[in-house]
Amino acid sequence: MKFERIKLEEMRNLVRTEVVVMMRPTSVILADFDYSAPKSLEEALREKKERKDAHIIAGGTDLIPKMRGQVVKPVYLIDISGIKELEYIEERDGQVRIGAGTKISRIIESKIKIDVLQEACKKLGNPLTRNKATIGGNLCNASPAADTATPLMVLGAELVLKSLDGERTVPVEKFFVGPGKTVLRDDEILTEIRIPLPGKGAKEKFVKVGLRKADAISVVNCAVLLKVQNRVIKDAKIALGSVAPTPILAKEAQKTLIGNRLSEELIEKCAQIAAKESKPISDVRGSARYRELLVEGCVKKALRELM
Repeated sequence: MKFERIKLEEMRNLVRTEVVVMMRPTSVILADFDYSAPKSLEEALREKKERKDAHIIAGGTDLIPKMRGQVVKPVYLIDISGIKELEYIEERDGQVRIGAGTKISRIIESKIKIDVLQEACKKLGNPLTRNKATIGGNLCNASPAADTATPLMVLGAELVLKSLDGERTVPVEKFFVGPGKTVLRDDEILTEIRIPLPGKGAKEKFVKVGLRKADAISVVNCAVLLKVQNRVIKDAKIALGSVAPTPILAKEAQKTLIGNRLSEELIEKCAQIAAKESKPISDVRGSARYRELLVEGCVKKALRELM
């Protein structure tokens, strides 16, 4: 496909108007960049192989503000928002499968229930953001605070990464390698999220703390999944966000739960261990010590609600 050189004022007809509004202040001058809007996944993969330094854009809720702030200066943009084959939620072969281009709002409204993920999606941004942002974009941004990452980690989700040469699957906890960094190769696109059905006896909870009640980036977020039989915990997963360079599983805290019944004493012990496993930093949203205390509080809250 031929790329067309464009300027900011020409974006209106190329990128959806709601998103363009986010980058129109007169004090901001964006550098020229090439833009393409493929209509099929195959076409997008072909362009990604040819333009390995290209940025993928879908909802644009993260990338465009970064462009406006000149944090990111893309030379090429490949807009995959028009690729309908990336927008779906279906149940197949014992899994829930979600296309990477699926909007956050659609996941919330889905009749296929993935409670902990849907709970997290409801707390992601504001209604405008949820109507534009995609689950694939939220993951590929690789923010340590990404709200969809921790639920997918406790659910044992896998991500499908495709290129013209084939596809591979990666456990979601191994997808992130650092802030803003993933295992995606230059010629790959995230196409699908595969979530095993939790099964009977599964209990799930998502807890998020931000600087305000809504439209907030997580200071800390926590997802918990317990598999319980006769009130005994047979398996446990605890994932923490915004407390390390990547979202993490609190593996030692998980171990304290397995084989036991939930009690206040066990909850206290588990939460303290989870706080010690976190490796937070201090930033504008909170100090490292504050985040450690929040981890302890979030884990307690999640487990108490699952008692």
